[in-house]
Amino acid sequence: MPSKAVLIGCNYPGTNAALRGCINDVWGMKAILEEFYGFRPEDITIMIDTDKQYVQPTGKNIKAAISSMVAAAQPGDSIVLHFSGHGTQIPSHDGDEKDGKDEAICPTDMNVICDDDLRVLLRPLEAKPGVKFTFIADCCHSGSLLDHGSVQISGPKSGAPPPPQVEGGFLEGILGALGQPGGRDLSNRALPFNDLCGMLSGMLGGQPVNSGNVRSNLGSLFGADASAKVQQFMQLYNMLTNGAQTLKTGGGGGLMQMLCSCLSPPAADQPTGQAANATSGPGAAYALAEPNLDIKIPSAGVKPPGDQQLAKDVGILITGCQSHETSADACPSGNPDKAHGALSNAMQTVIRAHHQQHPGQPLTYRNLVIGVRELLAKAGFTQNPCLECSEAHADGAFII
Repeated sequence: MPSKAVLIGCNYPGTNAALRGCINDVWGMKAILEEFYGFRPEDITIMIDTDKQYVQPTGKNIKAAISSMVAAAQPGDSIVLHFSGHGTQIPSHDGDEKDGKDEAICPTDMNVICDDDLRVLLRPLEAKPGVKFTFIADCCHSGSLLDHGSVQISGPKSGAPPPPQVEGGFLEGILGALGQPGGRDLSNRALPFNDLCGMLSGMLGGQPVNSGNVRSNLGSLFGADASAKVQQFMQLYNMLTNGAQTLKTGGGGGLMQMLCSCLSPPAADQPTGQAANATSGPGAAYALAEPNLDIKIPSAGVKPPGDQQLAKDVGILITGCQSHETSADACPSGNPDKAHGALSNAMQTVIRAHHQQHPGQPLTYRNLVIGVRELLAKAGFTQNPCLECSEAHADGAFII
């Protein structure tokens, strides 16, 4: 089976959001794909922010890499996206989220990629039913990133089906490698909204960023490389400001001016440096014409509109936690060389155990996630990984 993968690790070096285990997750997942699933090194795109020899995981580059992998996929292919880094939630002003927030992943340049963007980037797979797409999101607020209607495994770990049997001695070795809760240096992979605003403010030279103007400031920072949802917001803002100026010149425009004042416009000056052109390293010259999202405001409580949902058989999402939870960035014994994401490390451990104990026997998505949840529970982690996909995919073989 032809296979392609995009593996993304964001440690955010030199920032207040710095993590330690995300790059290790990338190398660990790369080894798993090559050892057990037949991926060749040339089939795997590595995007990390600690080595300029690799394509930098900026928002623009990540979206381009996903788009390129999706466009090249043919029936019978298996494609994989793995993201290790911060997740966040930003206010949703268009009514398509029950909780008033959009889940998003945080590239190294903070050009956030919302759940809506991911759905649009993956939409071409609806015309390629023979392509198997697996998305592993080792970040906080990762539940519902694809907004699938079908969720096979969710909620707290208690009451879950029994996991695959793991030999006792092997399990003890696993738990020793993970470290006991008292011997771990833990942080979480959630970037609080206020911290995101603070980082964006720094890029803008100290200009205040808050829930009322975050989208316009993202548009100011990243322009045509920003989230498609942000671009749509900026188009509306520009339309209203231009209309308001016209009406003001003619002596009217009270309603239009009121609407514009509610949008909290950003500073007009474009930033320079990393925020304006945050790409470097070989292959960084990705270019992607952002898709236009035709967002229709639904009735209260509908998330998202049916005509915007991915088809139920498009994509299999394994999350680090539920949408309201945090995922751990673990550093056993305080050694950064051993740091990892709890989800990524548990997945790699369960996969290796399965192939050692049951060589040649496929591991299903359902059993993989159940095994991961059991392992994390025994190791003292509180996060609850989920499996979001159709029932048919849940009982199919992982990746192959």
